[in-house]
Parts: sequence; structure tokens; C-alpha cells
Amino acid sequence: MRHGKAIKDTANSFDYERGLEERGKADVAEVIQALQKTKFLPELIVASPAKRTLKTAEIALAELNLKKDKLIFESSIYEAQMNDFMHVIREITDQCNTVLLVGHNPSITGMVGMLTLQFLEHVPTSGLTVISLNVPTWQLVQPHKGKLELTLAPKHKTII
Repeated sequence: MRHGKAIKDTANSFDYERGLEERGKADVAEVIQALQKTKFLPELIVASPAKRTLKTAEIALAELNLKKDKLIFESSIYEAQMNDFMHVIREITDQCNTVLLVGHNPSITGMVGMLTLQFLEHVPTSGLTVISLNVPTWQLVQPHKGKLELTLAPKHKTII
């Protein structure tokens, strides 16, 4: 999932510290509510610790009725390269079958292409993609072996 719509950058602010706009908060809740109507319910959330991804993950946690210990922050997701994301995925505990990663573009969009044979031009803010990875352990996740199962975006945006 890409974080919700963030507050605009100002000359006095740091990108890492940008929070979510009210619309961004509502959009995240809307997309997670749509996800709840599917069979793809995360047991764990792994997110960048930047303020906008932190807030996105907290909204997802509340909407999914997950306990706070089901939210993990991973600093390498902020400004992640593809190999950083692959490392994060391969480190996920095998006790979890479905995980929600919350991050930033261009990494989120890039991971769809990296993990599947699908090309998405752009995952919008609050956009979410579900990718199934048919492996017995997260450590064995390989590029282009996943299947794009579902894409969700807020209703006022084009479905990706």
C-alpha cells in the first residue's frame, strides 16, 4: 500500500515529517474497508517510519482491528530501492501468511513490477495492490514469480 495523500512540502518542513491530509486519512480508511471485503486480510503491517506512512499504517491497524504489536516499522522502506524491499519481504516471519507493506512511490509501484509480470504505471496515494507469492517461506520470494490478485484505490480515483 502506498501512504495516503500527504500534506504538501513547505520550505520549513522535512519530507520525512509530512503528515496526512484529512482526505488522505479518509482515503486510507476507505481502501482498507474495501480490502476487508476480500479474502486478503493482513495479519501484520510493516511500514516506513516516515510520518505519513506511520499514520497510514495506524489507520489500517485500527480498521483491521489488529493489536499494536502487529505493526512493525522498518526504516529501510523509506527511500527504498528494490533490493531493500526484497530484503524486508524476505525477513518477514513465516508465522504470517498475509502482510501489508506500507511505503512510498516509486518503490511501491516498482515492487509490483518486480514481484509480478504486471506493469502498473502508477500506484496512487492510498492505492493498494495484493500480490500472492506461492512460496513455503518468505525467504524464498523471487522476482516475477508473484501474481497480481487485486488492486484498490479510493473511489474518486481511477481503479488501478
